[in-house]
Amino acid sequence: MAPRLAPKVVARTRPLPLRKQVLFRQHEHLLTANPLVLFLRPSDFSAHEWRALRANLAQLAPSPATPSSSSSTTSPAPLSLTVLRPGLLPALLRDPNSPVSRLVDPTHLASASHLQGPLAVLTAPSVDPPTLSRVLTLVQTFSRTPKPNSPPPPAPGAPGGAAPPDRLALLSALVDHSAADVARTHAVAKLPTLDVLRAQLVALVSQPGSRIAGVVGARAGELARTLDGFKLGLADAEASQGGAGEGAQAQAQA
Repeated sequence: MAPRLAPKVVARTRPLPLRKQVLFRQHEHLLTANPLVLFLRPSDFSAHEWRALRANLAQLAPSPATPSSSSSTTSPAPLSLTVLRPGLLPALLRDPNSPVSRLVDPTHLASASHLQGPLAVLTAPSVDPPTLSRVLTLVQTFSRTPKPNSPPPPAPGAPGGAAPPDRLALLSALVDHSAADVARTHAVAKLPTLDVLRAQLVALVSQPGSRIAGVVGARAGELARTLDGFKLGLADAEASQGGAGEGAQAQAQA
C-alpha cells in the first residue's frame, strides 16, 4: 500500500471577496478596539433569547467616567454581543498583517476550545469592574436558564440529577488585549473602580508626607514651648533682680 501524501498547502494569493473582507475587518475591530472582550460558547439559543440578552445588556452600559467633561453629554457606548463567523478567528490569528496577531494575546484564542464550535464575543468600551460583575451575573443567569419548552431538570441527588451544562459558558477574556482565564476575569470584576483606585493611590502617596509634616509640626510646637519657657524664665529673673535692686536702694536711703 503506497503511503499517503500530505496535502500541499498553497498560500492564498487572491484577495478575499468583498463580503468576507468586510467581515474580516469587523472581527478585527471587535478584538482590537475594545478594552474588554469576553469569549462565550453559546448553545441552542433561540432568536428570542438573543434579543432578550441584548436588551438586558443595553441596560448595563457603563456610565461616563468623568461627568464634568464635554463628552458626558453623549450617551456611553453600549455593550455589544456578536456571534463570530466560523473560521474567521483562526484566519485572524494566522494573518501576519492583521492587528489581531500583533496586539492580541493569543494564549487562549489559539486553543481548541475557541477554534472549534460556535463562539460569541461580548465587548465593552471600557474595563469597568462593577459593570463587568453585573455582566457576568447576567451571563450566568442566561446560561443556567433552561431552554424554553424543555422539561424541568431533575432534582439534585435524584438519579440523573447532574447539573445541566451551561448554555452560555464563559471561556476567557481579553482585558486590555491581555489574555485572562475565567478565574482572572472574575477577579477583575471584584476590583474597585478606577476612581477609587486613584483615590487610594493618592492617599498612599500622600500618607508619608502627612506623617512627616505631623512630626515636624509636633517638634516645632515643642521648640516653641521651650523658647516660651526660656522667655518667661528670663522675664522672671529680670523681675527678681529689679526687685532686689530697689530694696537695696531703699535700705541705703534709710
